Amino acid sequence: MGTLQFFPMRDLENLDLEAMSEEELVELQERILEHMEGLSKIEPEDMESEAFETWAARYEFLEDLTDDIAELLGI
Repeated sequence: MGTLQFFPMRDLENLDLEAMSEEELVELQERILEHMEGLSKIEPEDMESEAFETWAARYEFLEDLTDDIAELLGI
């Protein structure tokens, strides 16, 4: 199993998505989707473990963020 490596969440928590240009939103969306793909490959097997809880919380946060970006882009 790989080591869990995450985006610096502080950098993503307080983004003002509405102030970002369409180019910036697309770039951020692509970066997040690549990261989510990597996270999918290292999903902890034990759904009762602390590692899974941490993984799931971060994955869901990124998933919600991509939904917000898609909404702003009209996707």
